[in-house]
Amino acid sequence: MNIGRLYFLFILLIDFFIIFIFISPSFATKITDNNTIVAVKKRGLFNDKNILSPIRVYLKNLRIVEHTLPTGRKITPFGLINGTPNFATNVAVWHNLVAVLANGATFYQSVTVYNKHTLSKIAQYRAYKERRLKKFKHPNFVVYNPKQAKSASINKTMARFSYARNKNQDLFQGLAFAPNGIIYAAGGGVNDIVALKLIKNKLIVVKKYALKYQPFPKNQYPYQYQGHQFKKPYLFYPDFIAVSKNGKYLYTSGLLSNSVARIDLITGKTAYVNAGPYPFALSLSDNDKRLVVSDWGTNGVTVINPITMKKSGFVYTGKRLTKDSYGAGVHPTAITDIKGTPYVLIADSNNDYIYEINSKTLKVVKVINDAPYNNAPPGSYPDGIAFKDNKIYVANAGNNDIAIYNLKSGKRTGLIPAAWYPTAVASSKNSIYIVNAKGLGSGPNIYYQWIGDFMDGVVQKVNLNYAFKHIKYLTYRSLKNNGFLLSQRLTLEAQNSKIAKFLRSHIKYVVFILRENKTFDEDFGDYKRAGAWADPHLDLYNKKELPNAYKLADNYALFVNFMADGEVTAQGHEWTTGASDSDFVQRTWPEYYSGRGLVGNPG
Repeated sequence: MNIGRLYFLFILLIDFFIIFIFISPSFATKITDNNTIVAVKKRGLFNDKNILSPIRVYLKNLRIVEHTLPTGRKITPFGLINGTPNFATNVAVWHNLVAVLANGATFYQSVTVYNKHTLSKIAQYRAYKERRLKKFKHPNFVVYNPKQAKSASINKTMARFSYARNKNQDLFQGLAFAPNGIIYAAGGGVNDIVALKLIKNKLIVVKKYALKYQPFPKNQYPYQYQGHQFKKPYLFYPDFIAVSKNGKYLYTSGLLSNSVARIDLITGKTAYVNAGPYPFALSLSDNDKRLVVSDWGTNGVTVINPITMKKSGFVYTGKRLTKDSYGAGVHPTAITDIKGTPYVLIADSNNDYIYEINSKTLKVVKVINDAPYNNAPPGSYPDGIAFKDNKIYVANAGNNDIAIYNLKSGKRTGLIPAAWYPTAVASSKNSIYIVNAKGLGSGPNIYYQWIGDFMDGVVQKVNLNYAFKHIKYLTYRSLKNNGFLLSQRLTLEAQNSKIAKFLRSHIKYVVFILRENKTFDEDFGDYKRAGAWADPHLDLYNKKELPNAYKLADNYALFVNFMADGEVTAQGHEWTTGASDSDFVQRTWPEYYSGRGLVGNPG
């Protein structure tokens, strides 16, 4: 559903209704769609949301993975797909391997290696928090079996491929292959970079590189907004990673130090330089002559000399307000270079634009509008980007698709449907690889996992030759999934106009009451007016315990099937006021909800 239209409806309801919302602890009452086509096990699905093995999705069988999201949008990921752990945020390709990093608010975070051609899982590295491993008798060789509430041998529970385990380790977004095949992963809240090597189909930790907090200028965000927790040490908090062509140096952004580190991978010697607030992704350009860093918390990118580790300058993105000022809050995120040139491509997640920048002259040379149609409201949330054969591939987290643009003309070539919330895209020969943080949506918590861990991610391989043969239909399908076809928009506009006219003639005052941390059914499971939308089997309270709530429900409006696009409070609070939440909230809440170095709703 069009985010702008959704926001319009939401504001109308606040303007004219007395709204009484009952939302689950996650702000999503019932995410699972009961009308979904349930694929059978032989197709590679454990149930209708959890993918256990590769599934090839063609145009003819798109419906086996079609799902309706809480917002009313649909997803139909196209190509070869397989499951990932919860909240996958990065993907990297090297030779015949694909690596995926997942850093959800989960029991462990992970790097999983897949076969590039088949997407079969080969090996996995699991990063556990030390305090969680202390619960078990055998911390080096266990997984949690919640049904039996005790430790169980990995060989017995998951014998399909190899796991490497590591306690007292976090992971956060950064992932890259070195030229020699070593995988480097950013350690987030534990201030390190982990080096992994695939040996006989097992991921082995070969080294860890420690990083230190760096002070930064007072005119940048104060640390207490960035992650400082009482009586805990300040953090560098490594985020994204880039490795030099010769494999000698690794560069990483320090999210909570507003800086970039260069690590000599042979000696371990580290140099630091200040960047902008919340440095996010980085990319080496012009044959490693310049390092470009997207400053998530400001309105542009910092360019650094990777040899001297000194700043070369800053390039503004976003809307120019005056001769000397630009609009804030644009959220520069993903970066990719155009190999052999000084040009880089940057996605501004919060304003739906792609910028081509000359890192040598420090000039913006091209701006591409990533809106799905003319005059569309913001909400595409481009937060992943790749470049291949004069085409730009943009992962739109808000629209659940990959937008393709011609670099020379800046015009859109087409769209490819993805799964829910694509976060990164990488190219390799005739294919692109996409990771989707929320996969096919929420499934049953058969492992008794908490609300923030209901969704497996999805890794997706798209053959470009096949995709371009059918790009017209794939574009149509992506637009239709989101309600962006002209006919859909005109129909919705007519419906909105009719509803608004009716409401304006009947509603005079509004009181907005937001309730959380109890599901609708817990509070109103046996409430008669809710009818079939309520489940009395889940009811815990009635008029005796909730006299005021029941009085309001008896006399005013009660939203009994009100869906919110969010798993937890962090997203829900933003959703109730703006019908959306930013890429920053989506990417950071798993870290502070799981106690991995950030604080709640920083900044």
